[in-house]
Amino acid sequence: MNRERALELKVGIFVAIGLAMIGGFVLKFGRLGEGFKIYYDLTVRFKDASGLLKGSDILLSGAKIGRVSGGPRLLREGEGVAVPIRIYEYVKIPKGSQFTVGSSGLLGDRFVNVITPPGPAKEYLQKNAVVDGARPSGIDDLTHAGSQLIEELRGTVQNINGTFTRLNTEALSPEAMHDLRSSIDHLNETTTAFAESSKKLDGVVEKADAAMASAKKDADDLHGTIGEAHKTFSAATQLMREATNGNGLLASLIKDSDMARDLRALVANLRAHGVLFYRDSAPKVVPSPSPAKRRNSP
Repeated sequence: MNRERALELKVGIFVAIGLAMIGGFVLKFGRLGEGFKIYYDLTVRFKDASGLLKGSDILLSGAKIGRVSGGPRLLREGEGVAVPIRIYEYVKIPKGSQFTVGSSGLLGDRFVNVITPPGPAKEYLQKNAVVDGARPSGIDDLTHAGSQLIEELRGTVQNINGTFTRLNTEALSPEAMHDLRSSIDHLNETTTAFAESSKKLDGVVEKADAAMASAKKDADDLHGTIGEAHKTFSAATQLMREATNGNGLLASLIKDSDMARDLRALVANLRAHGVLFYRDSAPKVVPSPSPAKRRNSP
């Protein structure tokens, strides 16, 4: 009897532990545990909340912050629906945040996604506040955008076809091609004439270069001649200065009249008698008295 009671006690303890663990898992991972949390209520107005059901998750940056507390209700004052949600009390949502209806996949569960504005928050949504939800971009939007893109592409293709048609009928017509061929022929003739003119111009340029080189040489020679003349003039000027102010024979002949007179007599004697039969037969020239001596004479 004691052994049976001990066995029953062990089995009872094992079953109790198992039930406690199952209850903990239910509270942890099931929605039953959310009943013990504290929330505050908000109301979000959507234009379209299709697929959003009671109990759907409220996500902020991928983390669950609450749930939808009721199904969508039609608004009386305008188009759209009002969706009541419940947010965990410790979660503060900044003012200006966007509420959109998202989906985990093409056929997945719907949820409400909260997108906070950038920068530090200054004010937060209060309890029982009413906010407007943003319209999410879904498959319908992509389909509509794709339809518009296809229409624009179709119009562009039609414009291109029309352009090619006009090009074939107008720009590439036989008359236009004949005119284009004639223009090309004239262009070739003009190019040939221009090439010949360029050759003649090259000869003229070469002759002009030769003439310029000759003129430059003449200018250089003239410059050298002027330099030589300047040197000769400088030498003559220096010689005259030395003859006038120096002490040589030329200066003596210029300054001393007696020496100049004797030199003239010597030359006259040499012309008259020669060197071998030289004698002084030249007439004596008496120097005239200076004006000062004539004034002093009685």
